[in-house]
Amino acid sequence: MKKKLISFTLLVTLIFTLTLTGCGGKKGGQNDVTTATNNEENFNEEGLPIVNEPVTIKMASSKKPYVRPFDELKFFQELEEKTNVKIEWDLSPGEGWTEKKNLIFASNDLPDAFYGSWVLSDDEVLRYGLQGLLIPLEDLIEKYAPNVKKMFEDYPEYKKMLTAPDGHIYSLPRLDESSPLTNDVLMINKTWLDKVGKPIPTTTDDFYEVLKAFKEHNDLNGNGMDDEIPFTFRGSHHISGIYSLMGSFGILDNSKKIAVVNDKIEFIAIKPEYKEAVKYFHKLFTEELADEEAFTQDGSVYSAKVSRTKSEEQIIGALTGWGLVQTFGDRNENYVVIPPLKGPKGHQMWNKRDGTFSKCSFVITSACKNPEIAMRWANEHYESDIAYQEYYGLFDVAIKKNDEGKIEFIQPPEGKNLSNLRHEQSPGQNGMHFLTKDMVQNIKYSEKDIEKKECDEMYKPYVVDTNYPQIYMTIEENEELATIKTDVINYVKEMTAKWMMNGGIDEEWDTYIKKLKQMKMDKMITIYQNAYDRYISSK
Repeated sequence: MKKKLISFTLLVTLIFTLTLTGCGGKKGGQNDVTTATNNEENFNEEGLPIVNEPVTIKMASSKKPYVRPFDELKFFQELEEKTNVKIEWDLSPGEGWTEKKNLIFASNDLPDAFYGSWVLSDDEVLRYGLQGLLIPLEDLIEKYAPNVKKMFEDYPEYKKMLTAPDGHIYSLPRLDESSPLTNDVLMINKTWLDKVGKPIPTTTDDFYEVLKAFKEHNDLNGNGMDDEIPFTFRGSHHISGIYSLMGSFGILDNSKKIAVVNDKIEFIAIKPEYKEAVKYFHKLFTEELADEEAFTQDGSVYSAKVSRTKSEEQIIGALTGWGLVQTFGDRNENYVVIPPLKGPKGHQMWNKRDGTFSKCSFVITSACKNPEIAMRWANEHYESDIAYQEYYGLFDVAIKKNDEGKIEFIQPPEGKNLSNLRHEQSPGQNGMHFLTKDMVQNIKYSEKDIEKKECDEMYKPYVVDTNYPQIYMTIEENEELATIKTDVINYVKEMTAKWMMNGGIDEEWDTYIKKLKQMKMDKMITIYQNAYDRYISSK
């Protein structure tokens, strides 16, 4: 009898000791909540709370400077109350996040999970997944994540993009179906057009003539200074650059210089159409119709030019950007958005925005002893009301539901803007970010968003999708690309800027092509093609 009593006492002691360890198996301190997840009675496979007795999960994330520490945000505090899952945050500033990630994985001092939009790169997810530092999620999704499972059923193409070459899913995605059709539109100063007696340009030749008239007219903005800039842009920027304007010459440009045309991979910067586009823009620079700082100005310099204070006159004739309200605020009355220009051979195309989907907003590491809890916690972020508040801000703080059940944005008080309200109690741009088409239909958008939708309608007939899908490369492919891609792209950017500013493309074109081949451009194209072929042939 005495021996049985001792054994029972040891058993109780062991169980009590186990309840003091967290999801990562580390011993808890005085203020730590307990975990008893090995006890099936503590974990609920469905419904809330997730666990009957509170559990702590250690989670790493990158934090933007305008977002408060996560443990101070009411969003996470309320989620903890609902789920009984407490998050122990290990936050790093965005500028130091790459170094911090490398240190975490190199030291093997892993958190239980990583959280937030683009928290790990595609290469990192694949590399650490294959190394066993991140665990496969597909079985956990099937059993414990009905919201994620439904998303995969509704969007099978996204599940396909998430599936690594070894057949596993290692991360949960960021999905934003509110994403506009286009990144950029072409805007022109209608007041200046009226002053120079020109109609809205419809072709690249018309555009040249309009810019020439802007240049030749004396003091269009009436400030007594020769400070007008007929046309400005910002280098290779994806919103305020000239990628889409090349569509007038039969080719759509992007930062990767890779396009998919009829399931074939093309390197944009060696096409004859690219050459013709460069020569057109050189003509604009030669005649001082394009901003001489176009390839050197950073975002602050560019913004200062396009959004002059109310005491100054606007100096820009034409430019690309997200839209009128986003670019000029309440001083947009002088400008209009115009359709894509028709080129010399009749081409009239515009880029489709690439940014609806990204692979990684959440992963679970091999250090997590109870991944089912982590998965159930992550699954909550794919529930509509939680997703709205995670990204746009809390109900009654940044957003509200009107009588029709639509999501409306709350008017900020004096001295604050929508971004302030959005990030006051929510992670916002740091969050996992989940918005489906159905959820988007339930949002009553702001003037800026309504204008962007109107721009999309104007541009829709001309939008062509040549974007390379967000698919996994193998580790070997990524390593090969890393040694080729940077040199190739940097060389193309350098020569493109030189030719647009100073000319010489006809004389140097053959040498340029030869050097790209020496840099293994053809090998790079083959890698992209092989990965794409695997993707389209997979189930």
